[in-house]
Amino acid sequence: MKKSIYIVLSAFAALFSFASCEREYVPREVGTESIAPVLATVSDQVIDANNSKAESVIFNWTPASFGAPVQIQYTLYLTREGAEDVLAGQTFSTAVAVEKATINSGAVALGIEKNGTGTIGAKVVASVYTGPSGSTSFAASNSSNEISFKVSTFEAPKDWIFLPGVYNGWGDSNEKEEWKVWEVDGGSKVYRTLVKFETADWCEGYCPFKIFANGAWLGYNDGYEPSWGRIYENNDGNWAVPAAEPINIITVNMTTKKGTREAVSKVGIIGSFCGWSESDEVSFVYDNVNNVWNADVTFAAGDEFLIRLNGSWDYKYGTATSPSGDIAGGLELESGSSAANITAPGAGDYTVRLYANRTPLVISYIAK
Repeated sequence: MKKSIYIVLSAFAALFSFASCEREYVPREVGTESIAPVLATVSDQVIDANNSKAESVIFNWTPASFGAPVQIQYTLYLTREGAEDVLAGQTFSTAVAVEKATINSGAVALGIEKNGTGTIGAKVVASVYTGPSGSTSFAASNSSNEISFKVSTFEAPKDWIFLPGVYNGWGDSNEKEEWKVWEVDGGSKVYRTLVKFETADWCEGYCPFKIFANGAWLGYNDGYEPSWGRIYENNDGNWAVPAAEPINIITVNMTTKKGTREAVSKVGIIGSFCGWSESDEVSFVYDNVNNVWNADVTFAAGDEFLIRLNGSWDYKYGTATSPSGDIAGGLELESGSSAANITAPGAGDYTVRLYANRTPLVISYIAK
């Protein structure tokens, strides 16, 4: 289907020639002479801890055309048969440098085993650029040839992002340890946290927040899209959740630039200390200074308990026998049907602390 754009021949040109004329609108057809970019080959890549963030792979291609003088945005994807394409970079030029860490995480997302070798593909899609919030009525695109190359991956350590927002005063430090949201799995570029957002008078019933990663503040204006839609409009491109649903599990995929959320009504702890009575389940209280959840509980010797979301046995966390490598005295939680009851640390009054900015979640105990 042909799609038309209209290029304005500005009257400013006439001012320079000291002539008077009316502004003229000239229709041009997009797609009548469409030319796809041609992506050049790249060599096989061996990625390790030393070069993953120190080196990049340069992808370049010939210019695309849509039969009219339009701005063209190029999007590079990593591909593999049977897997969903992975976004690797975007640019308005005909070349893009992709960090080897991104190639590594993309290859793993496409099914190449960590510390393994496999073949992946790449392609570039050229699109008529309409702006981050512009109309798509004139959008058109074409795709390049697909190249292939081998990638040897490595098991990357977990990285982190930061979600500054009203709830934490937009963060007093972008690299404060407490605010780091850790990767679900090293090199996956997928980050998950359970957090309670807050609103303010100027927020119009929403809780705005942003993504901070690699030294940049990111949001709608940078192409990062939440699955629940743009429910809060402002020039800063903030994401937001409804103030009526402040507790959320937020998952951000930095490769696809997508986010998902799951609203949570309650974060609770239940066990023999309360007779396993659902009406006596103790709620965790969110600490927005230290980004942790706290519940005060009195345990008897031999007590057992579980942590639940939404007061539901379908969202339980337990076991807690594996020590955390990051939280001193912390124990990693298991989730799902296999999660066994957690044995209390002993008789007495405790604050059970839940670290929900990582996967798996971690608990620790503070004797009172």
